[in-house]
Amino acid sequence: MTTFTPKNILITGAAGFIASHVANRLIRNYPDYKIVVLDKLDYCSNLKNLIPSKSSPNFKFVKGDIDSADLVNYLLITENIDTIMHFAAQTHVDNSFGNSFEFTKNNIYGTHVLLEACKVTGQIRRFIHVSTDEVYGETDEDAVVGNHEASQLLPTNPYSATKAGAEMLVMAYARSYGLPVITTRGNNVYGPISSLKS
Repeated sequence: MTTFTPKNILITGAAGFIASHVANRLIRNYPDYKIVVLDKLDYCSNLKNLIPSKSSPNFKFVKGDIDSADLVNYLLITENIDTIMHFAAQTHVDNSFGNSFEFTKNNIYGTHVLLEACKVTGQIRRFIHVSTDEVYGETDEDAVVGNHEASQLLPTNPYSATKAGAEMLVMAYARSYGLPVITTRGNNVYGPISSLKS
């Protein structure tokens, strides 16, 4: 990938735990970046997480759903977005057993909407997809080497399956359309403002 300095960043799921920390830090440390945050304010997100950034001139909050192609396309074009940091997801594993269709809709279809908007507008220089280590499934405790980027994806629950599916779409858009993507697979995290619901 080539060196690139973002100017206008869309952060999805920005009122959630991890994304709000990223958004607040970017807004504070990079005043020349315009940060547009999109969140539907679901069960584990909270607008209070973004209070540190509320009065910053480089911050804009939009309440909305990544499942809305019209909204996503509108934001990309009107805000001249060049970078997407995609955190938005249904993440509560236990909930995925009872309402797996909602996980598919949000995690796979929502990601697909974002990717298609990237293709249609042709202006995205970096798409950062935040996934999970759960896409690897269970690791054999006797394994000499743990999981790595090229490890086979073996999700064990509906949540991790939808995150793996979203990753496959991201990879396909990178290969088919040349979309510059980065995928992260973080572990479970906790800390100040984390929700007990996720």
